[in-house]
Amino acid sequence: MSVSSLSDRLTQHIHAWAARTSLGRTGLSEKAPLAWLIAPSPANLGFALRTTFAALLALSLALWMELDSPQWAAMTTWIVAQNSRGQSMSKAKWRLIGTCIGAIAGIAFLAAFPQEPWLLFPLLALGAGACCAEATFLRNFRSYALVLVAFTCTIIVLSGANQPDNVFMIAMSRTTYITLGIVCESTLAGLFAPRLQTVAHEEIRSRMQEALSGACLSMTGLLLGEKDGLFRSRALIGSIPSLADQIEFSEIEIGPHAHIGDHARAVLASISTFLARGLSLHIHMQAAAPLPETFEKSLSDFAQILKSIPERLTTETNLVAAARQIRADLYHTRTNCLQTATDTLILFEQARTHPNSSEQLMRDLLESRILETALAKLILELDEAVQHFLATLEPGTKDHFRFAQHIEKDPVLAINNGLRAAVGICVGGLIWEVTAWPDGSTLAMFVAVTSTRFSSFENPVLASSGFLRGAVWAAAVSWLLVFFVLPEQASNETLLASLFFPMLIGGLALRAPNSIGTAAAYNNFMPFMVGPANHTRLNEIVWFNTTPAVVLGIALGVWAFRLVLPFDPAAERWRLRRRLVRDLRRLAAQKSAFTPAEWMARSCGRIAQIIHHAGVQPDALTEAYLAGAMGIMTVGLLVLRIQHVLAHQVLSPEQTRLLQDVLHSIATLRGDSTRPAEKAAQALALLRPAALWEPNLSLQMDLTRAVGSLEVMTRELADNVTFLDTSRRFHLPRAA
Repeated sequence: MSVSSLSDRLTQHIHAWAARTSLGRTGLSEKAPLAWLIAPSPANLGFALRTTFAALLALSLALWMELDSPQWAAMTTWIVAQNSRGQSMSKAKWRLIGTCIGAIAGIAFLAAFPQEPWLLFPLLALGAGACCAEATFLRNFRSYALVLVAFTCTIIVLSGANQPDNVFMIAMSRTTYITLGIVCESTLAGLFAPRLQTVAHEEIRSRMQEALSGACLSMTGLLLGEKDGLFRSRALIGSIPSLADQIEFSEIEIGPHAHIGDHARAVLASISTFLARGLSLHIHMQAAAPLPETFEKSLSDFAQILKSIPERLTTETNLVAAARQIRADLYHTRTNCLQTATDTLILFEQARTHPNSSEQLMRDLLESRILETALAKLILELDEAVQHFLATLEPGTKDHFRFAQHIEKDPVLAINNGLRAAVGICVGGLIWEVTAWPDGSTLAMFVAVTSTRFSSFENPVLASSGFLRGAVWAAAVSWLLVFFVLPEQASNETLLASLFFPMLIGGLALRAPNSIGTAAAYNNFMPFMVGPANHTRLNEIVWFNTTPAVVLGIALGVWAFRLVLPFDPAAERWRLRRRLVRDLRRLAAQKSAFTPAEWMARSCGRIAQIIHHAGVQPDALTEAYLAGAMGIMTVGLLVLRIQHVLAHQVLSPEQTRLLQDVLHSIATLRGDSTRPAEKAAQALALLRPAALWEPNLSLQMDLTRAVGSLEVMTRELADNVTFLDTSRRFHLPRAA
């Protein structure tokens, strides 16, 4: 009776646990300590189980094929396993390409410099440094491919240094391990990823919904004068580059013939321009206060639409119909803005020809027309974003749309990254050559792996912070396995069973946000430290020689980032500010040809860098940097608008000279100077009366555009005088 009762209770508990798990409720907060291990989510548990089985399958096949270093196959499986299939497929592809090129380079290096360590290591370091420097100019796993070329070449050279006549077989073996690990991970991941195309499409749709909703909420706050609107706009602009990068992986899952990813990137570009125009309009509204009643009505109508968009995008059952209705509402509101602007123009012309019209009335009508036109352009930018969002929902069969990405190249960062990797490899080779340690090649190998792997990161100190900790955990677990568990094993089956739970725990930790770096190193190096093989078993002497060499090599690679050109957030912010101001000066001098889209892409990237440098808790200095960067972004767009007005060549020579003087003052800006703001204010004071009384409508339109740009530019240049002064570090003003 008691057994039956116990069985019934156990069955009930199992059903209750399964029900809670399926609903995502485990009774334990995700932020609780070790929640990732005690109560993993179904997705995380599935990832860990799938990748563990793939790693064990790769290891068993490598043992069956009697490869000399089967642990590399299991290591590769963990390396290419990512959170999404698109990421895994991209990383696997570029890892295979990098490995093949690195294998060829390794054979060539060792053939060219046999038994010449003092010549081989500097040239090897130079080649690896060049690969890491070039990797800085690439995005996502394309960068990883060049890093793979660097450390695959180094591994093959070091592995074949004592047996150069066998280097070809060493290179072929390594390529085989990598290929085997990739095939096993891809096969199992493909089996457990049904409806891959549909899921990827839904992920893109979800990201675009969140971005559009966030932009509408930010803009609502910005136009209504709420302080949170400005902060939300900055945060959203800073997140756009990473969102654009993530789209590439979903695009891989969808397939090569669709253009959904291009439309999604166009949505993000339109959102960034939409937010920039909103910031400019926000500043213009503050300068033009009190606002005209007609404009307040248009602004209120648009704010109502903005408030409704997030709810309509999430609650409507037919999302395509909802997006089309949003576009119809935006079209109606924009038409009303343009009609109001036209009506204001008619009143303006009537007042201009009336003898008793006051200048204040004329200025009010001019400001109203400028604001209405700016609001219409803002609505048009949002409409373009919704249009591209609609194209992601309904991909056309004859759609050939392409969105060009604008990736900035940073030569200084590339040189720093290349030097770090080169110095790390030279140090590892020097230690091996001087000490003649039998396992010195292992130490030099893992110095190279670490110093190249993280060299392409902007902040390698932060990126590699958990790597050494993960290697220490791998050493501790491998010690337990080698000394206590594996000596009792007599078959490959029991070996795989012994590795199952250590790998499973590593897979769960890999999905925990706070332990990704540590878990990655643990999963990568634990199979190497255990050293599974067919005819030998890792004994105590071999473990004490090999494992310390691995840990010490990783430690030296990590410390190289702290000693060789260490990353300094304050210095990097200062360098970033100099680049921001330099680009603005070059833009004003027309030494750099930027389109508005290119300028916005570069500005968003810089803002994202400032946010990344700030860490988890941004401070007041970071907020000041963000405000300065947003100000430069706005001024740059206004410079492009003024250059567009000058390109029409319809202004008088005196009016042209005024605008050219403003651009020249920005192009020649040096030190702590208010000259650009003064020049802009001077030009505004002289061009506004000209716009008020100009009878030629075409000329008046260009003057109106110039006046509207100068009104915002004057304020932005005046507010950011200290930030624009790159002759000294930027500090917050001290409180009195």
